[in-house]
Amino acid sequence: MVIPLRATILLDSPVDTVRRVLGRADVWTRTARALGLRAHIGGDARSPSAPLQHGDRIEAVRAGRARSFAFGVDLHPEGFDGDPRLVPPALDLIARSRPVVGCRVRLYVADTPAGTLITVDTWLHPGSPRVAFLAAWPALRRQVLRAERTLLGIVALAADEVTVVVAGAIMRDGRVLAARRTRPADLAGRWELPGGKAEPGESEAAALRRELREELGVDVEAGERIGPDVELDHRTVLRCRAARLIDADSAIAPTEHDQVRWLAADEIEGLDWLDGDRALLAHLGQALGND
Repeated sequence: MVIPLRATILLDSPVDTVRRVLGRADVWTRTARALGLRAHIGGDARSPSAPLQHGDRIEAVRAGRARSFAFGVDLHPEGFDGDPRLVPPALDLIARSRPVVGCRVRLYVADTPAGTLITVDTWLHPGSPRVAFLAAWPALRRQVLRAERTLLGIVALAADEVTVVVAGAIMRDGRVLAARRTRPADLAGRWELPGGKAEPGESEAAALRRELREELGVDVEAGERIGPDVELDHRTVLRCRAARLIDADSAIAPTEHDQVRWLAADEIEGLDWLDGDRALLAHLGQALGND
């Protein structure tokens, strides 16, 4: 039995954010560069932070040497053997470089009470007696572990780089407050849950309190998450939190919206919501039913 070489890390970042980061092409090329390689994703040109695609090749050349490396990427939407911890769509990276040892890399992500646990396993696959000797070579095994740890460090940094837009679901008496945008022009007239971007180092709760004070002139207490992260682009996610008016009789004074409405659960589908907010409506309706 081949025992994988394993490295792990525990992150504060939400599991949804970590899963997206692990599937981003630039995380792998940044890891290669940190290991002294020049790397790029073979195939069609696209955004460096775009998700990896089935059949992609991560091609790397060690600076100053003729040796090159290539990893083929196979995506498995259903994961491997039904294991829910694997990054969906599960990544199976298969080395196709010669004459180095062949290997397979798999990534596992688990949401734990202490945070998001990432495990990266690498199996070395000797194909000949000479390569079998190399696979057992301590220096090579140390190189693999260093590469795994470098990857996890890059993932930790990239997860912190993700911009979070916090949306506030202000609920009162079984209704939620919706606000209509006035800008930019392509979004004017559409509805959203008010909120905004968290500043670097700012907690989601603090960002939500600040944004709602600026946009609506109210003070709120931030509550629990509602629904999953909604990806707005490869580096930005929308995250919804329940909110409660500290003064239930506060007057809503919008500064960036031209209308606000209090909506019951059976009314929320009737508005023209921004796409990101629309993805949260089912979860919002459930939260209103529990309010």
